[in-house]
Amino acid sequence: MISITDKPIVTISEDLLKVDRHAKALSDFILRSDTPLTIGLQGEWGSGKTSLMYLLREKLQSSDVATAWLNTWEYSLFRGAHETTPAVLQGLLVKLKDACGDQWTLNDEAKEKWRSVVRFAGALGNQLLANKAGIDAKAAIDEVTGGSAHTITDIAELKAAIADIIDRLIQDPKNDFKRVVFFVDDLDRINPADAVEVLEALKNVFDIPHCIFLLAIDYDVVVKGLEGKFGPKTEANEREFRSFFDKIIQLPFSMPTGTYDIEHFLASKLKDLGISQQAGREELFAKVVKYTVGYNPRSLKRYINSFSLLNSIRKLDEAAEEQGEETDELMLFALLGIQISYPKIFRLLTASPNYLTWDAAFGAKHGLEWEAVLSNLSKYGESSLTDEDWERVVWGSCQSDAYLKSRVTNILELLNLLRNSFSDALDHQLEQAMAFAAITSVDDDMDTKQAVERSGKKVLFEGLEVKVQQLKERGIKEEGIELWRHLWDKLDAMAKADSRYRINFAKSACSFNDDSRPHRERQQLYVVDPALTAPGYRIFVKKATGKTKELRQQLLDAGLGLDESQLELADGNLVLSLSIASAIGKERFKQVLDVILEGLGLNG
Repeated sequence: MISITDKPIVTISEDLLKVDRHAKALSDFILRSDTPLTIGLQGEWGSGKTSLMYLLREKLQSSDVATAWLNTWEYSLFRGAHETTPAVLQGLLVKLKDACGDQWTLNDEAKEKWRSVVRFAGALGNQLLANKAGIDAKAAIDEVTGGSAHTITDIAELKAAIADIIDRLIQDPKNDFKRVVFFVDDLDRINPADAVEVLEALKNVFDIPHCIFLLAIDYDVVVKGLEGKFGPKTEANEREFRSFFDKIIQLPFSMPTGTYDIEHFLASKLKDLGISQQAGREELFAKVVKYTVGYNPRSLKRYINSFSLLNSIRKLDEAAEEQGEETDELMLFALLGIQISYPKIFRLLTASPNYLTWDAAFGAKHGLEWEAVLSNLSKYGESSLTDEDWERVVWGSCQSDAYLKSRVTNILELLNLLRNSFSDALDHQLEQAMAFAAITSVDDDMDTKQAVERSGKKVLFEGLEVKVQQLKERGIKEEGIELWRHLWDKLDAMAKADSRYRINFAKSACSFNDDSRPHRERQQLYVVDPALTAPGYRIFVKKATGKTKELRQQLLDAGLGLDESQLELADGNLVLSLSIASAIGKERFKQVLDVILEGLGLNG
């Protein structure tokens, strides 16, 4: 299999997102609740409303419930304004009879009444198709066979007739039905004004005993449909929109996208596509989803399909060129997520893939006023996500776009996740993955469209003293450099004395590696450069050391004033926060560094 289809699940066995508990709770509520009742399943398009409705139907059909399912968009095709509602009313009745099958146990009198109701609803639609203004009830009556004992004369009688038919069905001992549940799907796929008209008709006609309606609806669709009545929504009239919705919907239920088991869903779908994930990286892939497309199942399926295509191209290219090192799948997956969710940031990556090198000059080249960015950041208060130049470029680039502004934290978290995951291999992996990620871009920016693989050499400094000079030129304070050297002077001495050890002094972070280990286990420490505004720096003790949990406890027990929030275990790595030096002071911070070196056996 090379792609996954965008179709809802229809049985519990397909429930990879683990929403069954919500379906069980809702079905139990439906079986116990008073009638009539209308439940609104709220969520944006693709959030899983149809899948949840299928799960509910599966549960209810085994519980003495008559169910009818109607896709409203099917009844809106090729119909003009106001024509959809009569078609939906008629369709609900027909679907109910079809769903009951042999248990449609009405007597002859009730069956004739049902036929009259269906004919009346159809006649209303015919009048509208004849381009008559509004619903011409009298003309509709004339189209129904005259002289029948069950001729319908107006909407009130239509409602009474439907109520009588439903009551007879429920009371008939020849079937087991205790109530009727109508599933009305795809209201967010039809014209918003038509959707509102359908909602009003259902409320006025089917608000009868024994009936429960489950409506798949997006509140934003209702708002758009009501603008003709109330005007554009504002703070002044927002209550009118909400009052209408509350009048129709007795129980709103928002799709629980935040509780979806995305990690399980993602792992299963990637496995179906033949994409094997390395053990322990499932959480990283799930975090990329969280920081980019989010938990909408439809968006996620599209994302996975695009990734499957790119990954196939990557494998073919690398096989043809017999490359010794593969492009990392996590990096490719992350860049694709950025391309889909944040095209503006992807354009910046197209211009310069190694985002750690972005600085004031790079920002100016792309329209940023650096002093304004720094001034605004000082007003909002800097955080550990905006203390480096590249982070400030990202932050500043997001401020002119409302969506990006609301998501800037996610963007920075994602880029930091990649830095922490790839460390000194970051720029190399970025270069390789960017060549493939641009293939599926739908951005109209010419630079992005013409993105090609770029070649470049990673910036590495020849030795400790050259790196120190770079820190000084960047404006790192003497106190920060002193604390930085307390660690790296000792590690540098070890690397010079033992050929197993190697240090990469890179542009924004440095790593200590043990080359006697397998490739993916070589990196032992990854240390971000000191901050401009604080004396400390972030330290990552890599899980490859096998000592992260033990070392964390040693640091907590050392009496150095550290608490658990400053020593995070993330993806198996021990992460020491930037704020430690400021929190405990310079001398104690040096003691922290000594405990780390001793715990790792790197104290000489």
